[in-house]
Amino acid sequence: MNVNWRNPYEAVKEPFKLKGNLHTHTEHSGCGKLPLTEILQIYEKMNYAFIAITDHDIKTDISMLKSASLTVLPGIEIDIKGAKHFGVVNCDSEALYYDANATQQEMINRNVEAGGIVVLNHPDWQLREHYTIDELMELKNYTGIEIYNSVIEFLGGASLSTAKWDRLLAAGRRVLGFANQDFHDSPHALDCCNVISGNDQSPKRIIAELLAGRFYCHYGVRINALGRNGDRVFVETDNAKLIRFIGAGGILLKKAKSNSAEINFSNSAECDYIRIECLGEGEEISFSQPFFRG
Repeated sequence: MNVNWRNPYEAVKEPFKLKGNLHTHTEHSGCGKLPLTEILQIYEKMNYAFIAITDHDIKTDISMLKSASLTVLPGIEIDIKGAKHFGVVNCDSEALYYDANATQQEMINRNVEAGGIVVLNHPDWQLREHYTIDELMELKNYTGIEIYNSVIEFLGGASLSTAKWDRLLAAGRRVLGFANQDFHDSPHALDCCNVISGNDQSPKRIIAELLAGRFYCHYGVRINALGRNGDRVFVETDNAKLIRFIGAGGILLKKAKSNSAEINFSNSAECDYIRIECLGEGEEISFSQPFFRG
């Protein structure tokens, strides 16, 4: 991971427009309901730029897939004794490391060393959540966690995991936030995704942008610009109704009823980081990556 934690968006020079879901199940998972060809059609109609196929404990063969508009990335969702799921995505399926006899930490390390994205999935799924905050703290070296998993809206537990993200960030853990659909069937295509900038949707570029944190988590609010100028952190959107600046383990630093807003680190001396939540109509919400003070 090569994140500019002071300003993850410093190198972003083009509009955010390439949407992608990194958590997609096919009929090969058992829990998935649809074949790959139908899944591609769904995401093509949604104008997505990329998806990752992440079936449970298997590397689904995507080598024969053809799409004029959609980049399909190889991935896998690894289950640890039926719980503690985590997703791995890379450019090449041969780079995905899975060994049922290895520990979770060993598999995280091997996949990160291979240049993959490793995301701890749906931390707040089920009544005994998949990851307690202590379990998230104990594991090391992962890329990030799912801060929103929209399929959990149909299940027990909570879709939103920003409270755990804030506790990790407040403890000095520099981990990215991801938003995914955890797609199993057509009703799960809810436009919860990660958005990178530009037009280049080659696998290597997609992976590089995500690993660098140059993306935002989208669930309805379209973000046009994110950045930092000195101590000033700012956001500009198309359709936000309320913007919230969060820091210090989840404290609300500032809110503005506007589609754009800014905050200054010099006015928030107690905060090591600031992240942004953009709220729109109804349940619409999108999230920035954190900006650390130094």
